[in-house]
Amino acid sequence: MPFDLYSWFSGGHHNHEEGPHSTHKKKEYTFDNHVIGQGGYSKVIKAHWKARDGMVVAMKVVRKEAIKDREAYLRLIDSGFPRIRSHPNICAGLDWFESTHKFYIAFPLLTGGELLERLNTRGRFTEDAVKKVMIVMLDTLAFIHSHGIIHRDIKPDNFLYRTPDAEVDDIVLIDFGISKVLDNQSEDDPKDQFELGGTPGYAAPEVFCGTGYGKNSDLFGAGVTAYNLLSSWSPWESTDTVALIQETAQTNINFPPGPFEGVSEQAKAFIRHLMQPPNRRPSAKKALQHVWLAGPVEPLDQEHILEPHEVEDTEIPTVAPPATIRPHHPLAKQLTALSPDIKA
Repeated sequence: MPFDLYSWFSGGHHNHEEGPHSTHKKKEYTFDNHVIGQGGYSKVIKAHWKARDGMVVAMKVVRKEAIKDREAYLRLIDSGFPRIRSHPNICAGLDWFESTHKFYIAFPLLTGGELLERLNTRGRFTEDAVKKVMIVMLDTLAFIHSHGIIHRDIKPDNFLYRTPDAEVDDIVLIDFGISKVLDNQSEDDPKDQFELGGTPGYAAPEVFCGTGYGKNSDLFGAGVTAYNLLSSWSPWESTDTVALIQETAQTNINFPPGPFEGVSEQAKAFIRHLMQPPNRRPSAKKALQHVWLAGPVEPLDQEHILEPHEVEDTEIPTVAPPATIRPHHPLAKQLTALSPDIKA
């Protein structure tokens, strides 16, 4: 059983000093020069947390100029993460501090690579393997939703494997950078969120149409991910961002016989179930009761991946998603203007 990192920290709560004066906490860490990942306004580096016996963490360093809503960001790292860090399949911040120009957030170090990377390098997953992955994925979503958090960017490259030799379902949800932390921590799901954000092709159509969305918008991305894993293909043909959003709004899901050879009708029905319009789309808790997941899951053979050549004409770009669109993206106004044409 994987080591539950979060239980180790449950013995006490660390109070964070607000404002740039918390820079003194930087002395609690020693930093490696090894960069794990890097984006336009952030990078992730290895660090050793001296206060925790030198435990290695992934330290995300974010330039404050990239944070358009400081209050919402602080709500995430100081209130949202503590709500959800007890779940073993969630990579939530363990500690944070800030300097004049940067935020520093310490995360558990995950070394197994992306779910997307495993798909692209090894080929499509067997149906039983996808069942196992989706059970963990939906359980994780049900947990964050019950604690009032919408992730808003569910896709295969936002799930990492804990270690390089991790079991197929030992995935961890990452990147809460555009998530919404709600006051509502009940099972209610009012469609009262309007801020644009997500990855076209994975984000639910209602996110871009301006009519309001809720927690079950995350389920759409889970459905697209299941489609990717079962076929190593994307359900969409469009590559242009606006056209892609319009295509997802039609939700005409096709299952080409080549990529979906041997895939059961129940698996296809499960995908359709997650990608329905929001008024019919289930909650994550309800989706876990789908007949496909509830059926028997065969023990995985040693090789749980089909060889890439078993899927005809499979190309990595078919499952490589476009960039995440954030609320202040240049296309935001253009996408909002599409709302009359997008029927969620």
